[in-house]
Amino acid sequence: MKIRTTLLLLPLAMLGQAAEAQFPRFEKQEVDPRAGAIVYAVTAADVDGNGKPDVVAVTEDAVLWYGNPGWSRHEIIRGATTRDNVCIQPHDIDGDGRIDFALGAGWKPPDSKTPSTLQWLGRDGGGRWQLHPIRYNEPMIHRIRWGTVEQSGAGPKQLVVAALQGRGTRGPDWGQGDGVRLLVLKVPAKPADPDWPAQVADASLHTIHNLQLVDLDGDSRDEIVLAAWEGVFVLHRDPAGRWSKTRIGTGNQESKPSKGASEVKVGRLRGGRSYVATIEPWHGFQVVVYTPPEKAGGEDGRLWKRTVIAEPLTWGHAVWCANLDDDPDDELIIGQRDANRPGTNAPRGPGVFVFDPKPTANGLAFDRHSIDDGGVGCEDAMAADLDGDGHPEIIAGGRSTHNVRIYWNRQGASQ
Repeated sequence: MKIRTTLLLLPLAMLGQAAEAQFPRFEKQEVDPRAGAIVYAVTAADVDGNGKPDVVAVTEDAVLWYGNPGWSRHEIIRGATTRDNVCIQPHDIDGDGRIDFALGAGWKPPDSKTPSTLQWLGRDGGGRWQLHPIRYNEPMIHRIRWGTVEQSGAGPKQLVVAALQGRGTRGPDWGQGDGVRLLVLKVPAKPADPDWPAQVADASLHTIHNLQLVDLDGDSRDEIVLAAWEGVFVLHRDPAGRWSKTRIGTGNQESKPSKGASEVKVGRLRGGRSYVATIEPWHGFQVVVYTPPEKAGGEDGRLWKRTVIAEPLTWGHAVWCANLDDDPDDELIIGQRDANRPGTNAPRGPGVFVFDPKPTANGLAFDRHSIDDGGVGCEDAMAADLDGDGHPEIIAGGRSTHNVRIYWNRQGASQ
């Protein structure tokens, strides 16, 4: 696989000549002070079909949605799955024009033997939510993503499912034993059929904490970018169905006992460039950015350049990339789960922080902005334009704080 490197050779000094946008002000709204014991995941989707994205939150025993506007709370399910619910992704699975959800549950770490559960949530003709099991036999399901990894972007989406650990593995060295079976599932002609056709994209990596499906090489087909104990990888499926794996980042291999990389997202920079952002090591203390070498990573055996842009942070967890202002770059959103130790040369945390990329003559730098320092023990965060003004908001869910918050992007408003 050749990862696209269009305009990668433009000097950063030249790229930095464009006028910089002022970083926006964010206005906090507490949507739900206690959604559950743990808010494992948040996402955005138009649940009620009014053309506006609603906020969806997953707790240990429920799936909730908050209606846009007004943010009234509604239950999709409660107590219908094996505890704990841990991951969710929206998609119109049955083709009826309404949003459905794939949902992973049965989250029981460090149990790496008992199978988790996978299901999807859809509505019947009367609008009542129904739970449809999907046959799944892997332990410790952790992240799911929809994308087109088998064909061009115009085709149907597949569901990529990643467990955290391989079957039978044990800590503290989670890099030993069986690897994680990374599965790609097709929606069958009858989606209520629990037997969804599946293939194994890879089974060699350990501790896959997160992944993103994104077209990196410009072939209108998604690659799988993932973070694991062994580092940061790109998985590619060719038209013949053969999977290849390219290591683009080492992760933090010096740390003990945890190693590698944790959360991962791809951001875009001016001039068509990309960067990959991670937390390192697993559940780690570093915010790391990878940028491509002059030739595509893997093509000449070279890794992407690894730069630690912030440390320490205590239990970094959420990562998201989005263009929050009016410049050409995606900002990097980081969610931190726990407070830093007193005296640490960093915001106290936990909370939500944004790193704004700034091209310089000496390379890429990032300015840190505190969006919420102390108000959310951030388990998950993402960005979506909730008010239709073209500037994405930040949505966060708390673990220790149990809450759901929106941070309204006031770009262009009085600073």
